[in-house]
Amino acid sequence: MSLLPEKRQSTIKFIDRHMRKIDINLGGLDISFPLNAIPDILYEALVNTLEGARDTEEKVRRLYESTLMKPTISTQNAMGIFPINAAKKIVRLTLTDEALEEKILELEGAELSFQGRPFSETVDERIELYQDVMLDDKKIDRYRFGCAEMYGDVTYQNILRDPRVSLSFFWVQSDEPQNQSYQINCIAEVVPPGDPFFRYMRIMRRLFSSKLLDLRGTEDYVCAYKFWVCETKEKSLTEKAGYSRL
Repeated sequence: MSLLPEKRQSTIKFIDRHMRKIDINLGGLDISFPLNAIPDILYEALVNTLEGARDTEEKVRRLYESTLMKPTISTQNAMGIFPINAAKKIVRLTLTDEALEEKILELEGAELSFQGRPFSETVDERIELYQDVMLDDKKIDRYRFGCAEMYGDVTYQNILRDPRVSLSFFWVQSDEPQNQSYQINCIAEVVPPGDPFFRYMRIMRRLFSSKLLDLRGTEDYVCAYKFWVCETKEKSLTEKAGYSRL
């Protein structure tokens, strides 16, 4: 049974890839937003996140714990004293809807094969599965990120009222500038349980978690999000002449 309410204050009406726009109804007002691709530098960092990793432990750390995979997601909290709610979420690149239809049963079968075995014994297979998903660039949707919602608390309620969200990415790289930061403004689409996209994000969320997550009595995640990219703002820090890193 879906936990999504039947009525929302805001809804996505249409996503037009050809015209590069998203039409939404925001509190009764129809508004159009641009649809843009994930910036190349961020996309390449996400796709190549395992490049140069020394061992299995470092690969898992990069995929599950690194700042690159855990942006801060800001939503408008109209019910609070302060208008912005910020939360850390694990996000992933997603396959296109067509590729998901073809791949989802294979992914679920692979995940099922991990059950009943210690995480340490399956970690290499998990990494291989993740790399296989990211292998074909043509099957990755360049216009969105994906995320699984665990609890349905403030972020979830805010998105139902207003799907405009900002994702703040930060990571460190060897090239200059070393400290990379991007604000990605998106329209969030709520995807209910049962949908292939939801099933995909559930797998991606659990793939590198060595412990069972406490879902506060629920049997599954509340929903998944498609974060459709509208606008990119670079926030990287560039060192000024005469100053050196400590």
